[in-house]
Amino acid sequence: MSAKPVQSTAAPKRLKGNRIVCTVTFSAQEISPAETQALAKLGEAVRIPGFRPGKVPPKMLRERVDPGALLEETVRALMPSTFKRLVEEHDLKPIMAPKVEAQSRDPLTVTITFVEHPDVKVKGASKIRVDRKEVKIDPKDIDRMMDYVLSQHQKTQEVERAAQEGDQVTMDFWGEDSAKKEVAGTRTSGHTVLLGSKTLIPGFEEELIGMKRGDAKTFTLTFPEKYHAQALAGKPVTFHVTVTKVESVEKPQLTDAFVKEQLGEQSVDAFRKRVEESLRTQEEQIEHRRREEELLKRIREATVVDLAPELVEEEERDILERFGAELERKNLTLEQWLSKSGKKADELTADMRKQAENRLTLRFGIQKIAEEREIDLTDGEMEQAVTAYLSPLSPEERERVSPNFQKDFQGWHQLKWQKRLERLIEDLLSA
Repeated sequence: MSAKPVQSTAAPKRLKGNRIVCTVTFSAQEISPAETQALAKLGEAVRIPGFRPGKVPPKMLRERVDPGALLEETVRALMPSTFKRLVEEHDLKPIMAPKVEAQSRDPLTVTITFVEHPDVKVKGASKIRVDRKEVKIDPKDIDRMMDYVLSQHQKTQEVERAAQEGDQVTMDFWGEDSAKKEVAGTRTSGHTVLLGSKTLIPGFEEELIGMKRGDAKTFTLTFPEKYHAQALAGKPVTFHVTVTKVESVEKPQLTDAFVKEQLGEQSVDAFRKRVEESLRTQEEQIEHRRREEELLKRIREATVVDLAPELVEEEERDILERFGAELERKNLTLEQWLSKSGKKADELTADMRKQAENRLTLRFGIQKIAEEREIDLTDGEMEQAVTAYLSPLSPEERERVSPNFQKDFQGWHQLKWQKRLERLIEDLLSA
């Protein structure tokens, strides 16, 4: 492999999506040591009788290794110093690993394509605000929560009579669609429901009234149009139900004595106040999450950025990997998930692409605002953050992951990003 003695680099070409392409022709002086390094690396896998691994003479190695593999490994050896020089000479700001393609062998010429940090604008960034809504607790909600707490102390007694409202019924059931096929996820054994609680879809509990232990019944109900499982929303399903137990329910009376003995409060009024405070805390947390989600949505909608296809594809891969891991945890195949969700594969792909674009847009928008507001963490603050993150872990887990949280390692950068985000959100919501 020969080359011209003088190296040449074409001026970087800027393409759509902040993609940059550089063409580099290497000199013989650069190629020689890189090729020697590549040959030695490939030679580790070459076995020739009479020679120890890695000790085969270069001339013999050259005859044994694939020329294409040697070219690829030589280019790989040249890349670190070449890429560093390009970045420094042309003041480039790459945010992804470069893609390298060999164009010719003689002279050795390659094209290096990478994505540079895009220009980001957040329209009206200084005006992005989310007003806080006043949290109000409805007395009816307090009553419902107190009633729920009482229900946790109720007593049940199995009965042989027919079920009536207020009874607790245990049953096995499954559902089939209009095509007589079993609906995935509907087969249930030992399910318990309090008749009158309205926890099941409309009409289901009413069908159970009058049934006794051992009774079987088949009935058809239509799921609500806004049901959370889209595959069932608005669809008729025929249920096959067998009652296995009917129990009467005796709920305790709410008295000062009961509250003091069972709930640790001095009076019913004190218990009611505790329930109200608990509900208020929950509602304030919900309101904070609402404001946070709305804030992030407004930042994303106000952010203008040209996303390179490579960036979106990389983000999509990350989303897909996380989705696959989630399916594995739930012991579901992709086909089963698609069936339950009512989505088609191409719809899922489109959703993931849109999610990737939204995540990237939001990330760049947040980064821009954080830079403008000079929101950052000192090394000392990062040390505290890393310690707080690692301390709940077991000694074995801490030992395993802690190297990744050293300064400038991936875990360290991810944690810093999370803390900057938390600080930015706190800053914007308190304004």
